[in-house]
Amino acid sequence: VQGRPGTSISDTVVCNTDMRSFGNKPYWNRTALCDDGIDVACVHVTSACFLHKHQLCDGVVDCAGGVDEGAGGNPLCRQISARTCPRRFSRSVMGEFVPKRSIPRKWIMDGVGDCEDGIDEMPELWKSCRYGGDLILYGYETCDDIFLCPSGSPRFVTMDTLCDQVFACSSATAICTPSFSSEFTTTPLITPDGGYHLSHCLPGLRLPNDHHGNENSCQTIKFPEQAVYGATPLLLIIPPGKLDCRYFFGEAYYFLSCSGRCGGHVNTTCPPSRVISGKSCSSTRGTSVVYSQRADGHLAFVRSSIPGSAGGKYSTGFEVDKRFVCQNDNCIPYNRVCDLTDDCGDGSDEEGCGNHFVCNTLNINLTSVYIPLSRVCDGVFDCVDLSDERSCCTKEVIDGKGLKVSCWVIGILAVVLNVTLMVKGGSTLRSVRSSSALFDRILILLIGMGDGLVGVYLIAISGIDVHFGGEYCEKSFTWLVSTTCSVLGIVSTVGSQLSLFSMTVLSVSRFVKLTRGLSLAQPVSKKTVVHVVAMVMIIMVVSVGVAWVPLLPYLEDVFVNALFYPEVNFLKGFVWKSELTHTFTEYYGKLRSTAPELPWSVSRSLIQDMFTSRNAPLRYSVLNFYGNDPVCLFKYFVSGDDPQLAYSWGVLGVNFVCFILITISYTIVNFVSLKSSSGVSEGAAAKSIKKRNKKLQRKISIIIATDFACWMPFITISFLNTLEVVNATMWYGLFSIVILPINSVINPILYDTVIPGLIAKATRKATRRAGLHRKRAEQSTIVTSVEPNLASAV
Repeated sequence: VQGRPGTSISDTVVCNTDMRSFGNKPYWNRTALCDDGIDVACVHVTSACFLHKHQLCDGVVDCAGGVDEGAGGNPLCRQISARTCPRRFSRSVMGEFVPKRSIPRKWIMDGVGDCEDGIDEMPELWKSCRYGGDLILYGYETCDDIFLCPSGSPRFVTMDTLCDQVFACSSATAICTPSFSSEFTTTPLITPDGGYHLSHCLPGLRLPNDHHGNENSCQTIKFPEQAVYGATPLLLIIPPGKLDCRYFFGEAYYFLSCSGRCGGHVNTTCPPSRVISGKSCSSTRGTSVVYSQRADGHLAFVRSSIPGSAGGKYSTGFEVDKRFVCQNDNCIPYNRVCDLTDDCGDGSDEEGCGNHFVCNTLNINLTSVYIPLSRVCDGVFDCVDLSDERSCCTKEVIDGKGLKVSCWVIGILAVVLNVTLMVKGGSTLRSVRSSSALFDRILILLIGMGDGLVGVYLIAISGIDVHFGGEYCEKSFTWLVSTTCSVLGIVSTVGSQLSLFSMTVLSVSRFVKLTRGLSLAQPVSKKTVVHVVAMVMIIMVVSVGVAWVPLLPYLEDVFVNALFYPEVNFLKGFVWKSELTHTFTEYYGKLRSTAPELPWSVSRSLIQDMFTSRNAPLRYSVLNFYGNDPVCLFKYFVSGDDPQLAYSWGVLGVNFVCFILITISYTIVNFVSLKSSSGVSEGAAAKSIKKRNKKLQRKISIIIATDFACWMPFITISFLNTLEVVNATMWYGLFSIVILPINSVINPILYDTVIPGLIAKATRKATRRAGLHRKRAEQSTIVTSVEPNLASAV
């Protein structure tokens, strides 16, 4: 039959019109010619399209809109195996026989032979994926992990089809709700005279009758404006003037935009209208719908008007049919146009609509995903690709040219100055003879080490900023959860704490030595070396501990902010504890725990149990303490209900105490210096002492002023942020790049004579060179002026 030998069967007896009378009986209960009933394996693809199962997904469009080939979300054609075979019901295409066609995975090992050679039921040809018990999948090239449905049918959902609104069990539908595009439709209120109230003309009104006595608040327009022969136009009742159509959907958007009633906003355009042809709406046109003609000569649909509420009293014969013609000649009612859902199957019902945002990626049905404009840039991710929030993101790792330049300049200066300090200062350690001098020298080197680490952090974060450029928003999630971000946060914290603790110990030690009159000439001994090593170890361990504590695994319920699952569609973006309660309740039912939020370890386990773990556990990352901002700074700015509040403010409190100790110590040192200067008698030695004390007093004043300018504004802003008086999170860049690190450049100049000595030496050298150049220029001028005089004398 049709050139095929063996068991092929004729199209004249397959799925003929007489079979439709069997109603809902399964095909195996119908009269069949073949032993296994394959000739009556017929399906209703749509109400108007009745086909044999082997006509599905065969590359030939049989139903309007191509729904038999996967358009409109047919799941069968989205799950195709790599093998092909001659189907038992074979047809020629354009006069040529196609020997082999694809095999939908649903037909593999289902007990029904669909291929002539029977390969769809040969288990040795198909890779089997067993997932415990008797759950076996066939036709997949690899046995990837799947989402397990706790009950009902289907029993599983593959990862690539999860949250696609097509392949879903009931629990998947519930937990994927935030990932679905919501369908917004409006139902106009119909008045007894056939008028359509598209929008309330006065606020607070519920029924059309409420408009009685307020007729001036509405206006009535006809739709369409062009007359249609033999039909009454629709009467649309709308508020007066131009309307903001961005937040209307369905009929309301279509009528208003196509009547020119949308104004003042970009892209609120009328969806492209298409000329009706004889094949338009073949699958949905009923007997009550007939053709008519518009005033411009094109066809139009009209239908018998629906009787009014008063028993048909207001029936007007024929009215314009509310039907939108898709690009593929399917037809849908107007309330499904511009409703954020591809109802046509080709996207033409959403084309040109100005009331939605289109996500960057397609869903599994290869159709666009739409969300309302009100959900764009609202802080909640609605698109699986996160484009609804990234589209409005102009943020970079470092915002603003001023901060970018400052970061490079301060970072380079901090590294150069402090490395120079450590190299020059370290080279003089062997020449130190007194224990007091060794103690001070080591502390100054620690200050230089800490400030140098801050400089390294600034240079690194500047490099990261250059690397990402304007693409930070696209990569923000992977950056904030990265190990690099955490390492930079640790480097910055260790550097600042190491410098601050060392400055505190140095200021207190100088105060103690001055007030107790300790000998400055006490020689270095083994005991001194032990004390110095112990002091260095304590300062370094405490500094590293402050930075490392937020990353300790057993403290994750305090310091982990969120989880990030890049492979799970319904866990979009960062997943916070508060968001997981709904997901777990929908999947597992009522939870036993009475705690408002489950521990992270339990949450991860519950998420993992939703999926198989054939290959490996689901890949995830944590948003930790340092991932609160692109610059990866210690989380000083916390809200009042943040579980990290106690730790952040504990560290701030310690730093504040250090600032107070530095201020008090140097104030007393300054006071003692002033007192000693006033008690010195006149003479050359006295002048030298006064000059030295005056220089010391000036340096101490600068130290106190710079520390105050650095820490007091920072602590004050952190306190106001906790009280929610200000939102300081937007100032992370300013504090991390300028205010906190600026001391890393000033400290090597204030705390030691190495850098000032080098600066003074370079200044003297530059001055000497400038004087030499000036002298040579003066001599050249004299010679130039003398030579003409000699010439004239000759």
